[in-house]
Amino acid sequence: MANISRNYRPKAFSDVVGQTNTTETLRREVEQCKLGHAYLFSGPRGVGKTTIARIFAKAINCENPAKGEPCQNCKSCQLIASGTAIDIIEMDAASHTGVDNVREAIVEHVRFVPASVKYKVYIIDEAHMLSVNAWNALLKTIEEPPEYAIFIFATTEKHKVPATIISRCQRFNFTRISENEILQRIKDIVIKEGFTVDESVLNTISQKTDGCLRDAENLLGQLMSLGEKNITQDIASIIIPASQMPIATELLSLTISKNVPQILSRIEELEQDGLAFVPLFDDLIEAIRKLNFASNLPKYTEKLKSGDQTEKTLADLIGKTTNKKLLQDSLILMEKRREIKSGLDPRFALELALLAMAISEKDDTKSNQHIDLQKKTAPIEKNEPPKPQPIADSVQNTSESTKSEPPKIQSKTINTGSLNDIHAIWPKFLQSLEANKSLIMILKPSRLVSFDNNTLLIKFQYPYHQKTILDNVKNKKLLEDGLAKLLNVQNITLQGTTESGVEQENTPLQPKTDAVSNLLDAFGGQVIS
Repeated sequence: MANISRNYRPKAFSDVVGQTNTTETLRREVEQCKLGHAYLFSGPRGVGKTTIARIFAKAINCENPAKGEPCQNCKSCQLIASGTAIDIIEMDAASHTGVDNVREAIVEHVRFVPASVKYKVYIIDEAHMLSVNAWNALLKTIEEPPEYAIFIFATTEKHKVPATIISRCQRFNFTRISENEILQRIKDIVIKEGFTVDESVLNTISQKTDGCLRDAENLLGQLMSLGEKNITQDIASIIIPASQMPIATELLSLTISKNVPQILSRIEELEQDGLAFVPLFDDLIEAIRKLNFASNLPKYTEKLKSGDQTEKTLADLIGKTTNKKLLQDSLILMEKRREIKSGLDPRFALELALLAMAISEKDDTKSNQHIDLQKKTAPIEKNEPPKPQPIADSVQNTSESTKSEPPKIQSKTINTGSLNDIHAIWPKFLQSLEANKSLIMILKPSRLVSFDNNTLLIKFQYPYHQKTILDNVKNKKLLEDGLAKLLNVQNITLQGTTESGVEQENTPLQPKTDAVSNLLDAFGGQVIS
């Protein structure tokens, strides 16, 4: 199968997909003969930067342009289209980074007038790869180029291009191509090539290529190279793994409805079917992302409602959960996905994640009331100055106390009586835990509740976070010693609580015989009949 991306490369501005602002501006510049001498094309890969640079080079040299578009028929257009125009110079900066390459290919070459066309055009791809010395050698030429020379710099990393170069260029920012535009483009190619491809396959291609049209065209070319004129989902699965978004949407719906038995049963079925669980995590996160967009943007809601069956199912979930819950679910999924890389069994990781999602939702109103109640019932601290005492009484009291009580040894234990000191040293304390990032991840979303009698009460986000700190003697001692050192006190005791308000010191968990009880303990849930 021939290269689809090459065969269907746009030949005119009007053929380009998804970059209307850029192509229209360049077309008008050609039409009005108001050309710059240097252009900077920046944006993601595979969205048309080099393609548009070639069309622009063809248009400005065309002998018979029509409203800024190249005619495709004149000698100049044909030379450039065939790649034989010696005055159109393309250079890959990734493999020609040095000053000598730039001096030979551009600085020395630009002094000579064009041999076959009106303008010499230098297209430097991956321009950010040029060395500092190479840019310096090029700077003078870009600043004062010959009238017949035009430079086009294409880059995926604009921030690496020197500011002195950027300031001398017309800048065009290329955007990712939308799924709908990619879908329409590959549908047109399928028709022209005489193939039939299942709609679900085309949707998968447009969704998985992340706005890169070149990747979508190459993936379509791979499918066509299989030799089948009718490409079904089964045939496409040889190259493109089938999308698990329908399954992800189904599982997300079960977690929102808190159907724990059905969740466990469905996971068991999926394992028997041989489903790969790691990619399923990615689809679950993507499903939550889409639901979050649709819950907050009306135009995205309409997009889901008019989409395929999977998107319509997602649309039905709008309003059945909160933004806070969606955020929590995303964090749970990402955490468990990371733990798979550390050796956690993928199926068990999925069970833990989905059960946590199903039973971790709390009523925001009750939570807020709980916080307000804490504020109302918190003791009001007053720093009242001591009442003045007569000097004689003071001396008498002092002498009596000296006689009746033995001298006390001053202790380093100091009770501050408030959270101010803890809050003041908290950032420094977290920095001291840099070697143990898992503890930092637990403590950052946690909240400091109270500090009294050198006992610090921390409100953890999840019960298993609380247990990771308080049931692990090593972790608990590490945190207590670190806080005591920073506060300059002899000792500190940590206690914990969660949304349920259950406090825990360092009491070991009692073993339970059934798995459901252990899961409910771990995630702070309850069985709902």
